[in-house]
Amino acid sequence: MDIKSSLQKSQHDLVNNNAALAKAKSTTIEAQPPVEKLNAAPASIEHTPVASDEEIKRFQQEAYEYNVKNFDVQDKTQAAFATTLNEFEKFKGAQSTLHPNIDLNSLDLAQKEDGTLQLVGGNITDALRAGLETQINANDELKSAYKQVHEGMADIIRYFDVNSNPEAKDFYGKFRLNELSNSFEKQFHDDGFGQDYNTLEEKVLSNSLLFSYKMADAINPRINISV
Repeated sequence: MDIKSSLQKSQHDLVNNNAALAKAKSTTIEAQPPVEKLNAAPASIEHTPVASDEEIKRFQQEAYEYNVKNFDVQDKTQAAFATTLNEFEKFKGAQSTLHPNIDLNSLDLAQKEDGTLQLVGGNITDALRAGLETQINANDELKSAYKQVHEGMADIIRYFDVNSNPEAKDFYGKFRLNELSNSFEKQFHDDGFGQDYNTLEEKVLSNSLLFSYKMADAINPRINISV
């Protein structure tokens, strides 16, 4: 079984187990006297609720559509994150040529909900920061990609963590591109899933489900179960 099927099955099993547990907790079992227990008629199969073929097909179709939608979001978010990193590096490279005495690698990138890009940190003057932000906000490809990252991450976290319900608006102004990529990279280890990916680029462009799984842990840390 490949990783996508395995994680998908685990999620579905978790949902089914939670539903069964909730139903069991809500059921009241009344004790019967010994005689009544012996004389009790076996439950008739006619009275056992069973999903119809139509209901089963509908559930399967809904589950299929749900997963297709999420896998599509994961693919788009992975591509958007790679584009965001690439465009930001290109911007810093171009500006380093124009400002050779300034270390632009200390700059990080944030984004407002309206799409406006912000340069965070870095030992630069307010005037230079304003000028750089004007230039970087002219990069529509970067703005669009980073926006997709914010929106896609909310879907990814909801997909992997049934107890979380974040929205994209929760992340605007909070994400820092360098911090996010560093946290993401730390989710890879010398053993376990993704051990064959060495560079950040290889990790970002890995299997889209693996990328999403690691990114969900990077944003919403919990016990790492990679083996």
